Amino acid sequence: MSAILGTIRANSAYAYIAVGALWLAVAVLAGSALILWPVVACVLGGVQLKMWPARRLTWAWAVSTAVLGLLLAAYQVYAWVPFLGGSFGSVAAAATAAFAVLTVAHVLLLYMGAKPARAETA
Repeated sequence: MSAILGTIRANSAYAYIAVGALWLAVAVLAGSALILWPVVACVLGGVQLKMWPARRLTWAWAVSTAVLGLLLAAYQVYAWVPFLGGSFGSVAAAATAAFAVLTVAHVLLLYMGAKPARAETA
């Protein structure tokens, strides 16, 4: 594992909260309360990873949150691509790029959450 991915995996709780903040920015810009679902899921996943990293519920929540965000972001990329050639080209390019970044972020979250943390022994 590379040093960057190792650092991200060690601080995965903060990564989940950061991605939740990105989704919050999307929700505010879109003005839609429906987009708050990934915000809540990511923030709760980050809190669970910080407080209870070795519990099965935490692992399941982290993986399902990553998949939820991945599907939403990938769908948004799919939905914006047809507008790239039309009169909404500049808006579509910005939205496609932003949601592509969110898609990659959720792939990284899925990588970090795919293996449950070990319980620490004292």
